[in-house]
Amino acid sequence: MSIIGRSINIGLVLILCLTIAGTAGATLFYQESVEGLDTQNSQLQSQNEQLRNDLNEARSDLEKAREQMQELNKSLETARGDVSQVSGNLQQTEQQLSETQTELANTEQDLQAAERRANSLESEVQNLQSVNQNLRGEVDDLQSEAEDLRNEVSSLKGQVSDLEGEVSSLESENDRLENENDLLRSRVDRACAQIEGNKPSFC
Repeated sequence: MSIIGRSINIGLVLILCLTIAGTAGATLFYQESVEGLDTQNSQLQSQNEQLRNDLNEARSDLEKAREQMQELNKSLETARGDVSQVSGNLQQTEQQLSETQTELANTEQDLQAAERRANSLESEVQNLQSVNQNLRGEVDDLQSEAEDLRNEVSSLKGQVSDLEGEVSSLESENDRLENENDLLRSRVDRACAQIEGNKPSFC
């Protein structure tokens, strides 16, 4: 009985040891599992927080994208208005360009006519300058001739003055001779009056 009891006690001890060992192993496994779950839970919480942050950023980006879309729509409407305005301005500019080209063509025609007129006037000016030069030569010749004539007139005036002096002298001499002749006639008449009988032929 003691051997059986001892065997039973040993068996119980072994069972108890195995039970304790199993319980310790299970406890250790549970602790490791709990620690693993805590780690996974912490990681999942961190990932969840990161996902929430990413979601908030995505929502913020989406809101910004919507605002940008609205701005782009406004810009598009403005651009359409600008395109319409530019199209109108383009048509007006094309019309002004056409009018300017027409005016330019008319101006070029006027310029060509003015150039032809200028060439004609320049040729006429050259001819007039040549005529003027010839006339100046003639004027110089006439002035020289006039100077010669002035000198000749001055000389003739001197001769006339001399002749007038000579005429005056001759007139004085003539008056003297006439007076002397009258005196002689008077003497002859008195002499003839004193002659009796036949008188000379000069009486």
